[in-house]
Amino acid sequence: MMIIEATGQVLVNLEAREWCKLPYPGHPKGCPNYGKKAICPPAVATIDRVFDLERPCWFVVEKFDLGAHAKRMKEKHPKWSDRQCRCVLYWQAGVKSRLKEKTKLILYNKLGTIATDCPEAMGVNVTTTLRRLGLPIKNKPDGTVYKVALVGYPAALLDGKSGEVPKPVRDGKLTQEQFDKLLAGENE
Repeated sequence: MMIIEATGQVLVNLEAREWCKLPYPGHPKGCPNYGKKAICPPAVATIDRVFDLERPCWFVVEKFDLGAHAKRMKEKHPKWSDRQCRCVLYWQAGVKSRLKEKTKLILYNKLGTIATDCPEAMGVNVTTTLRRLGLPIKNKPDGTVYKVALVGYPAALLDGKSGEVPKPVRDGKLTQEQFDKLLAGENE
């Protein structure tokens, strides 16, 4: 399991949230989830509203050999294009599942921490941050792909009654509106 200490080194760039709108093949307006899912911008809270970045934080990393996967897919489906062989539909769910399990282990061992598997949606420049931390991550990977989760401590204890962090915050799936209500003491 790869865990990278990132305390004080997480590069926050709220413009990163807008990168979801950049066009890519088959999606001229960017990610179709932008503005539709609670875990996506602009609904999801910004990183500084959810995480206390002055306290210890870590990236949990799941490494995947996309090049080898594409080669296996090409052998299995010789008529497929390179783009079809690398399609996220055939590999991303497994990578996300392994990352989720590793993240759960870290959360269990670092009591009081929370995690998000989509820090870029919250305004973290993941690529630059991880490069600075020594991970050879690329914007357009051809061989190895890295999927990451950010684990850290919440910006504040949000549930004054129990002293525990509410489940949506623990899961990193909190919209700006939900977060503001929790801060104001309007727990559901």
